[in-house]
Amino acid sequence: MRYLIPILTFILFSCGLLIFFGTIRFGIGIYTPLLTIATLIGFLTLLTNKHKGLTINFFVSLGWLLRYFEHASYLLLYDRQNVGRWLIVTIPIILAALLFILTFKSKQNILGKPFRWRVVTFLIFAIASIGLISFVRKPHVGEFNCWYYFDNKSDYKITFAVTPDHIWEATSNSEELRNFILKNGIRDEFREGIYCPETKVKIVTRFKKIVAIRIIGFHNTTTNVYANLKSSIDIDINKIKGDMDILQPDFTVGD
Repeated sequence: MRYLIPILTFILFSCGLLIFFGTIRFGIGIYTPLLTIATLIGFLTLLTNKHKGLTINFFVSLGWLLRYFEHASYLLLYDRQNVGRWLIVTIPIILAALLFILTFKSKQNILGKPFRWRVVTFLIFAIASIGLISFVRKPHVGEFNCWYYFDNKSDYKITFAVTPDHIWEATSNSEELRNFILKNGIRDEFREGIYCPETKVKIVTRFKKIVAIRIIGFHNTTTNVYANLKSSIDIDINKIKGDMDILQPDFTVGD
């Protein structure tokens, strides 16, 4: 136990480094780098102050478990066949679970309390549950290039695009949104409609099903002005059509 926790901590730190450098070309978020740095701090602290090192590593392992069980939830719902990503997720979960158990046992020994497998099993199950249910109902914000096409009708068409090949369309009858776009949108003499680049759209999914879409605002890149609506505008999800895959949440590899 004396050497096992430092060794396991160093292996987890090395794993974090490998994930970071192995996935950096795909784009990586902030959580894995932060967890990797925290693991290094925990390892170095163990060498100078065992009690503080155990405490840091206990919470570091908790952080790894929460984040990577959340990643596992994403894979279960959206990318189940991706063996490579499952490998990236499973190894840190196993290492963090072992570190969590060992640090918990060591702290119990220091406090003179008995170590009970039922307690630690319940804790890991609770942590896994929190991570796994995170994608059951998932709100996220996407950015789209957006065009509004107004006419004399109450309903007007809105086109959202990530690329020319990935487009979805919706309609709205919101006068608030119409007035907002007429005031803040960009006119292009070579293209029909009013352009709103980097439109922020809040999308809520429940078990992969889209249950709500709301327009929040957009970034006018010409004037570098962020225009936000006073209140988000709901889009009728029953009337949207096009590439629905780009509305699903994403989870950066290694994040």
